[in-house]
Amino acid sequence: MKYSRWFLIPVLFTSLLAAGCWPHTTGPTEVGVRTIKLGITGKRGVEPRYYAPGSTYFFMPIINDWHTFDLNLQTMEMTFDPRRGDLRARDDLLFKTIDGNDISLDVIIQYRISPAKAPYILQNVAENDELLRQNVVRAVVRSRPRDIFGELKTEGFYISEQRQDKAEKARAALNEILNPYGVNVERVSTKDYRFNPAYQQAIEDRKVAEQLAEKNKAQARAVTEDYLRRVQDAQGEVNKVVAEADGEFARAGL
Repeated sequence: MKYSRWFLIPVLFTSLLAAGCWPHTTGPTEVGVRTIKLGITGKRGVEPRYYAPGSTYFFMPIINDWHTFDLNLQTMEMTFDPRRGDLRARDDLLFKTIDGNDISLDVIIQYRISPAKAPYILQNVAENDELLRQNVVRAVVRSRPRDIFGELKTEGFYISEQRQDKAEKARAALNEILNPYGVNVERVSTKDYRFNPAYQQAIEDRKVAEQLAEKNKAQARAVTEDYLRRVQDAQGEVNKVVAEADGEFARAGL
């Protein structure tokens, strides 16, 4: 008797269940990690390998545990605005600049886990993605970047290149700490920043004054250049008159 392959699938599934196995799956962007609770079929503990995305694996229930970790790029936004970001509350970084002024800074961290480190994460760091995010990644990224961005002088925050240099330095520093835990920080970026309102107004007033001073200098240069041009034009007219007089004098034979 011939059986279609669609008929054989439930038969196979039933046979596996009868043999004491149970399906464990990984999503298309997940890796799985198996923990052997009883050493019947292998050594007890977290198995030192990960199971590939988008697959189904069969293990005996009860004596095995199964955990999955997401490989997608994760974004953690720490911002002043409670309507956005990782928390529904104010979550920006607060610190002092190197010249002693208070500042708050919105920071975005993007990271992902290393698939090969998933067994290590489960055994030594966190049981799932959320615990890894809150207990490890968040704790580190709210601490180390403060020190690095705090190396800037107050007015350095107005210069995007200086902010970007510190963001790259923060990324490298975070990876020194988090890479051993299986986390790779791919990008650190900054958004809005806020000073003490009185100090920020003073900075804005000074920048306006500097712009006015530059404008006045430019106007003074323009006046000077116009004066020199007029002198040169006048000198040209004088030279022309002198030349004409000399010509008349020569023609008169004097």
